[in-house]
Amino acid sequence: MKFPRCLLVSSLFTLCAAFLAMPTHADYRAGQCYDTAWDAFQNPDNSFRGKPFWSWNGKLRKEELLRQIEVLEEMGFGGFFMHSRTGLATEYLGEEWFDLINVCADEAEKRNLEAWLYDEDRWPSGSAGGKATEDPRYQMKYLLMEIMDAAEFKWEERFIAAFSCTLEGINYSALKRLDKESSAPGEGRTVLAFSVKPMDSSSFYNGNTYLDTMNAEATQHFIEITHDAYKKHCGDRIGTSIKGIFTDEPHRGMVMCHKVDQGGLSASERCTPWTPALPAAFQKEYGYDLLDHLPTLFLRPEGQRIVRVKWEYMELIQKLFLENFAKPIQKWCRENQMILTGHALHEDTLGAQAVPCGSMMRFYEYMDYPGVDVLTEGNKNYWIVKQLSSVARQLDKKWLLSELYGCTGWQFNFASHKAVGDWQSLLGINLRCHHLSWYTMEGEAKRDFPASIFYQSAWYPEYKEVETYFSRVQAFMSRGEPECNILVLNPVESAWAQIYTGWATWLSATAPEVVALDQKYQQLLLWLLSAQMDFDIGDEDMLARHGKIEKESTPRLTIGKGKYGLVIVSGMETIRDTTLALLEQFQAAGGSILFADLPPAYVNADASQRAIDLASAALRAPFEREPILEICKKSAGQSVALHHESDPDICTRIFCQSRTDEDLRFIMALNTDRTQAVEGVQMSVPGKGVVEKWDAMTGQRTRIPADFSGGMLRFSLDFPAGGEKLLLIRPDRDPGVPLEKTYKELKRTAFEGACPYELSEPNVCVLDRASCSIDGKAFGTPMEILKVDQYVRDHFGLARRGGEMVQPWFTGMKDRVIQGRVTLRYDFEAEIIPETLYLVLEQPDVFQVLINGTELSVKEDAGWWVDTCLRKITLPVNLLKKGENLIEVTVDFHEEINLEALYLLGNFGVKLDRIRRILTDLPDTLAFSDVTEQGLPFYSGAIDYLLTLAQPANEPVGDAFISLPSFEGACAKLCQGKEDDLIAWAPYEAPLETEQGGDQKIRLRVLLTRRNTFGPLHQTTLKTAAYGPGNWVTTGTGFTEHYNLYPAGLLQAPELIVREAI
Repeated sequence: MKFPRCLLVSSLFTLCAAFLAMPTHADYRAGQCYDTAWDAFQNPDNSFRGKPFWSWNGKLRKEELLRQIEVLEEMGFGGFFMHSRTGLATEYLGEEWFDLINVCADEAEKRNLEAWLYDEDRWPSGSAGGKATEDPRYQMKYLLMEIMDAAEFKWEERFIAAFSCTLEGINYSALKRLDKESSAPGEGRTVLAFSVKPMDSSSFYNGNTYLDTMNAEATQHFIEITHDAYKKHCGDRIGTSIKGIFTDEPHRGMVMCHKVDQGGLSASERCTPWTPALPAAFQKEYGYDLLDHLPTLFLRPEGQRIVRVKWEYMELIQKLFLENFAKPIQKWCRENQMILTGHALHEDTLGAQAVPCGSMMRFYEYMDYPGVDVLTEGNKNYWIVKQLSSVARQLDKKWLLSELYGCTGWQFNFASHKAVGDWQSLLGINLRCHHLSWYTMEGEAKRDFPASIFYQSAWYPEYKEVETYFSRVQAFMSRGEPECNILVLNPVESAWAQIYTGWATWLSATAPEVVALDQKYQQLLLWLLSAQMDFDIGDEDMLARHGKIEKESTPRLTIGKGKYGLVIVSGMETIRDTTLALLEQFQAAGGSILFADLPPAYVNADASQRAIDLASAALRAPFEREPILEICKKSAGQSVALHHESDPDICTRIFCQSRTDEDLRFIMALNTDRTQAVEGVQMSVPGKGVVEKWDAMTGQRTRIPADFSGGMLRFSLDFPAGGEKLLLIRPDRDPGVPLEKTYKELKRTAFEGACPYELSEPNVCVLDRASCSIDGKAFGTPMEILKVDQYVRDHFGLARRGGEMVQPWFTGMKDRVIQGRVTLRYDFEAEIIPETLYLVLEQPDVFQVLINGTELSVKEDAGWWVDTCLRKITLPVNLLKKGENLIEVTVDFHEEINLEALYLLGNFGVKLDRIRRILTDLPDTLAFSDVTEQGLPFYSGAIDYLLTLAQPANEPVGDAFISLPSFEGACAKLCQGKEDDLIAWAPYEAPLETEQGGDQKIRLRVLLTRRNTFGPLHQTTLKTAAYGPGNWVTTGTGFTEHYNLYPAGLLQAPELIVREAI
């Protein structure tokens, strides 16, 4: 049988077309990669979910620990770090401790959660709660410089060296070393005497000190007490159901730092870290005697600012810290299949690194999951994470941890959780360690850097949505490889070379030259980020060990896996000879080097022309934004570019990261401005493709219209305040992905008048003022309760409570001593007598309680409120009277008694008149304004606002939304039966399912924070940059007797918005 020729030709064309349309291997790989990414995005596994610091801070009970693990899972967490904190009453590293660790690890394994250890009692890691530093040999030591007139000087055995000199400020001249047999220093001269002293003991280490982390024997002792004990007691759980261990804020001591905030860390600015082996190690490393040059460490010889001995000293103590602490810990973890994570002290600035650690980047090399600590809400030190992600990229470390949300306070809401987490996820964080989730709020524990991200917060069931959001973002941003072609050299060693006594205060440099260095470093990195240009940071020591030149079609300077076509040198005053040699090779191979501003005038902290000569043949720019960015774009290219037609500067608010995997490009873009929306931004990326937007909140995807011209794909984006976009660019279109809807607003109407409401919890009246009688003496003037507690402890000669107090588990090993009998009187007034009333207090079994002279039975426990330590006792309402009421509590006082606030719970309102608290009727309705002025000053549960939506006949047809222009609380929810929509961050709206005919009832829930219940209630400043135990015990102008309350509830009427899809 023969086919007609035309049919044969037609069949061949069809076959060829079909063949050409068949997916290639690359298409198949890209499609497979896409499907894998989409599946991981929709249902991220627990590895991407947060693991909070589960703060073990009381007397631990097995049943309660198991209950709390269930809550952690309910909140969407992927695991937890079992972390001893202030208030721990179960003996740290005792038999019961290990039994409970094992119970929790087993339960976590059943639930597919990750259980992690924490290697310290509180922090910093190394002392084992003081157990590892009982032996003076292992205690941290400092070199102390004493300055005295020649006439006062007498040689003492403790001196390791002494010198006479002429001293003016921090500059010395005419230096002469002294010894026992030497002649007198000479009239009119100054003597500098040096001795080694142990770190001051501190209650923070339970009466001992921190560890000498530059001493390998000390570190081994710490490992034996801590790590080996876990191995002995946890058995085969180590490395299996117990995944790893967190090391927290280890350091090698503070370098000449003034006013250290943590107990015992440094005696004065005239101290610097020391270890017995340091002089011999220095002689071996550099070939001369450090003791001959001790004055040069602390001062400036002949006014010389940059001095080699300073730089070499800083380098050596960095090496000793890494070799004798970081490496042994890492070695133990590797040998026991444990993952080492955590962070060292401290990251925020170059000065903050130099003071306790040297170069933070070098510590990351010895961690499996390296991490950072981003404290407070307002911390926007983006370089913290950039330094971390640079090392991770260079050394191929997938997981990057951030300890975040610390010191943020009870009022910290979901929008703030998102904002603080977003920029860190953008820059590489994919393991969030929440600071923190309290086991208990008992006693001092409730002031341990709140809020508690746990069951104590009324919003805890809603937090799963926050966790799901971040797990999706992090799963998305972990795909592929970064598009990064720029290396910025880290100038931290230029700070090392100019240290002197008093050059820094706590963890911030105050030396003008170092402050300027820090400012330039931060400004350069901010310019690059705001221009959407990715970069890595290079540490000079790591560059010396891992750096090389690759001469491919385009020369690249590499550090491990990091490959760079442009190197930026900026702000450095001294540079290593090894760095210069590599840069010279790179330049000779045709690589691009940009010197922004002046080149270094020193090499290895010695004056040298060499870097200046290199700069003369390199790219140069003044330290100005536009010239630097222009060279970067030309020399390194740009994978993502933004443009705004009317206001180009608006694009500087948007940070971007781009990653590629096969033919897919993953882009995260973030509006870093939390107050202003950004609309009409044009994004351009090279190549063709289809643009999809993946929504981390809903788990949905839509397609964004895009144009292709001139080799670039262009599309428009709108960002709400603090808003993010996850964009995937793929080579082909998936017909199953719908086009993103755009809307035209038809109507916007505010709800009017007050509305009915419901409370999720009884209302509360805080009783935090009491008068005090000791041993039957007259009652004193009423004071805020924590001031009463301090007064009582002062009276008995006991240490005050606080974040650095000796741990209860430590004091509990001693016999309790009853100091005396203490009676407290709390008062309140009543305009009405509630139908039911509860009294809430801690440790009810140790108190005798009277109400208006009649004793209450504290044994009739009615359950707990907010936290299991806050016990409810039914208060018979027939014992109340209108007018003033007195609650009297009496206790045989000893060191472990906590004098705390009392709380009244019931169906009543509260009226405040200065310091008077008056029980009244609850209002029938709530206006759209601050509820603290509507009978709910201390309330911190949820409020359901019961709105009514009237539907006129001519209502526009379209999609309806509820918008919240202004509210204060953790979040809100639009409750619509099966589906409740979270309203947590901009644009603060949710779709409304409208009903036809008649009025529609709408339940809008606002979940408040615990700020107005647990404070601080008497701090003069309403909102501070950071919150810790000290915020609850302010004095002077920082304290007010009156209640300083945080606004709460719907502060402005909700709005109904009707939009039409176009």
